Amino acid sequence: MVKPGFVNLSREEQEKILEAAVDEFSQKDYDSASINQIIQNAGISKGSMYHYFHSKEDLYMYMLNRVMEEKAKFLQTVMQNLDRPLHELDFFESLAFQMEAAVQFAKKNYRYHMINNHLQNMPDNELKERIWGKFRDAFDQYIASMVDQAIEAGEVRKGLGRDFIIRVLGFIIIRFADIYPDYRELLQKGDDVMIKEMKKLFDFLKFGLSQDPQPTEEE
Repeated sequence: MVKPGFVNLSREEQEKILEAAVDEFSQKDYDSASINQIIQNAGISKGSMYHYFHSKEDLYMYMLNRVMEEKAKFLQTVMQNLDRPLHELDFFESLAFQMEAAVQFAKKNYRYHMINNHLQNMPDNELKERIWGKFRDAFDQYIASMVDQAIEAGEVRKGLGRDFIIRVLGFIIIRFADIYPDYRELLQKGDDVMIKEMKKLFDFLKFGLSQDPQPTEEE
């Protein structure tokens, strides 16, 4: 929890501490990240840091919330450029849009991507449960809503089972970058390269491994 001391800082002073935290937590996992290094990079005293946050975990949670806020703002901006409202897209169009937007966000904010990557790879323990649990419920509900709408619209196979589809979709969205060992290099290339790779994933989700999809008239 943020203490009043931090709230009372100027915006510039808050951002200086946040930037130091983002740098450290993007380069190292939670356990390896050093609060002393953050303090040094922010140019503040250890006493000041604990006047702003109760603990390393509190600072980490504050930083994660800010990252989520930035991602939400980014998605809102991207959505404004859609030809149709998001709710009018079918399941696979919506999934493609959201994953492409996530890639664009990672390209612009690679440190944020690494913070999320470290969080996902954190060993399962009470700390991860406290941290990830805050976001997991909202994420699970969102995925379930997407799947329920897709099943009702006949866009996915009911025979696979709702829970199975939810698990697979959630896993792919969260662990998307792990599909590509050279993910960082792909991000540094042109958008068309990454979109081409992502299209393979969407084709796999939509058509499976059994055979190539039938070409459309446009193709």
